[in-house]
Amino acid sequence: MATHATVTPPSEKAHSAHDALDLESGPGIDFLDSKAGASLRRQISVQLTAEQFERLYLQPGGQKAKGDLAQRFGNPTPLGIASLLLCHTPFSCYLMGWIGTTTAAAPTLVGAMYFMGGLGLTVSGILEFILGNTFASVVFFTFGSFWLSFGFLFQPEQGIATALGATSVEYNGGIALYLVWWACLTLIYLIASLRTNVVFVALFTTLDIVFWLLATIFIKLAYANTTHLTELLKAAGAVGFLTSACGWYLLVVLILDSTGWPIKLPVGDLSGFLVRKRRVE
Repeated sequence: MATHATVTPPSEKAHSAHDALDLESGPGIDFLDSKAGASLRRQISVQLTAEQFERLYLQPGGQKAKGDLAQRFGNPTPLGIASLLLCHTPFSCYLMGWIGTTTAAAPTLVGAMYFMGGLGLTVSGILEFILGNTFASVVFFTFGSFWLSFGFLFQPEQGIATALGATSVEYNGGIALYLVWWACLTLIYLIASLRTNVVFVALFTTLDIVFWLLATIFIKLAYANTTHLTELLKAAGAVGFLTSACGWYLLVVLILDSTGWPIKLPVGDLSGFLVRKRRVE
């Protein structure tokens, strides 16, 4: 992209500011900005490249920016994954009944849902957007919104379960439909992840199964059907824990890489999968 800039010829730069003042101060005369036609001061239009324009006007001292954004900023992906894990992993443990917990322990995670799942994922999504990582940005933004919405749902002060009735069709059926569409969205992410790495594919596969299991549980609750409910809850928790295991592995890979460890843990690169064929002209 070329940028136009006005450059005054060197011969005209030699004139003093006093000369300009005299011309402008004449009675009824405006030589520098003549109303009858073009200005008497000659202007030359010069085309500058985007890089030259940035060095002249946007970079103090004309210094060229060092590297690109990915080199000047840190990698926000570990923050997003850590924020997701610190909400998802405890919730999976509740579903499996660890330390005698049940889904009734969900309100204890409200703070984490807001500040880790919601805030942490949103911040990382913004940073991924700045770096131009569309897929990671969308995933982090949407799951940040998911944890914010669940935090709002489980916050005792909202009284949503009390207002609708925790065993009502409206409450359980509404959550079930919400989870069904999250399962559909996760399926889209799963398809997209086939071009990333094996660990991401496993993460989205297990997460999609979790959403379908949770949707099934709430559908059964909506119809007051409690058969095999405990087994379904534990199955959702176990599969969710597999999702967490994939996430924790990715987090370790990213953190070790950020500190320059010589050991490169494998993730199963799939960037060459379904590569678009270039048309030969």
